[in-house]
Amino acid sequence: MKRIAVILILLLTVSFLSFSGSHAFELNGFADVSFTKSTEGADEFRNGDFAFGTLDLYLAENLENVEILSELVVEFGNVVDLERLYLGYTFSDELRIRIGRYHTPLGVWNTSYHHGVQLQPTINRPVFLNFEDDAGILPTHVVGAYLSGRTRTTAGVLEYGAMIGNGPRITSEDGGTPVLNANNTSDDNIGKAIAFHAAISPAMVDGLKVGLSTHITEVKSDDAADARAALSDEVGTDIVNSTVSVDQIIYGAAITYSTGNVDIAGEYFAINDNDELLDKDYNSNAYYGLITYTFKEKWVPYLLYEKMSVKGDDPYFDFLNTKDITKTTLGLRYNITYRSSVKGEVRSVEKGGSDWNEFAVQWALAF
Repeated sequence: MKRIAVILILLLTVSFLSFSGSHAFELNGFADVSFTKSTEGADEFRNGDFAFGTLDLYLAENLENVEILSELVVEFGNVVDLERLYLGYTFSDELRIRIGRYHTPLGVWNTSYHHGVQLQPTINRPVFLNFEDDAGILPTHVVGAYLSGRTRTTAGVLEYGAMIGNGPRITSEDGGTPVLNANNTSDDNIGKAIAFHAAISPAMVDGLKVGLSTHITEVKSDDAADARAALSDEVGTDIVNSTVSVDQIIYGAAITYSTGNVDIAGEYFAINDNDELLDKDYNSNAYYGLITYTFKEKWVPYLLYEKMSVKGDDPYFDFLNTKDITKTTLGLRYNITYRSSVKGEVRSVEKGGSDWNEFAVQWALAF
């Protein structure tokens, strides 16, 4: 709690001082509260529970061609995470560079909807696009450098980008559940993670956008070095079987289409893991489809379908305790203002051989 107070005081002090300076930082934030009830799980879920979401505070400034952004998120359990912190410089529309910690350029959802849930159409992200510390399976954050740009051609508007950064690591802090770690201050991988993406909004189809992305990296768990040594000595089978050391390639395809009051979005990801220790390949996939309809700018009913299928013997997913999941969400969003909304959802979930229903309501706002 003391750490949270210090950070909040620092943010407020910087914000206050900036108003008296020649260049003002813009302090913004997001907050949300929700109620969720489930037909399965622990008693608190079956009984229904109220919960605060996250308090998201970010400072942003644009000084001519220089961009600075810092985002802090206060989460349940007095956890404070520095989610984004980068410096950017815009040479032109065709070329911009960012250096720091930012969202990995994978697909649409991860680059469009950040930590403030008021931004996204639904209460939750698709399960497979959860952030790393929320049982996420994809590297949604990265520390490195990112070149991007956009240009207008006769075929349409072309967007593109390339990234290089620290590869992720699987860690278990204090003996807890293993999670992906973005390696903020170091990189235990032999090579850097790289990613590429490109998208086009064709001139001949108004409202359509199609994109492709690729992410290539190496992912290890904390004891990967010991497992490699054990394997070279042809001993230690147990430690090899409980260790992650994979070369991973993620391919993504995304499509969005807006026409009138209807918006459609879909993404597909293929996750290919090569186990370096046993020289075995595993192929898994995940996708979602979302359709929304806006009525009188206030009411937005929506339908989200998502599915994730993973190889059970893939050490990467086995270590992260990832299971197949199919989830259908029917929801209704009411926009109180453009800065605040109430969302209600009914969900049907199938996961790891079990199935249940969920009911949720959320009030989200931006300030």
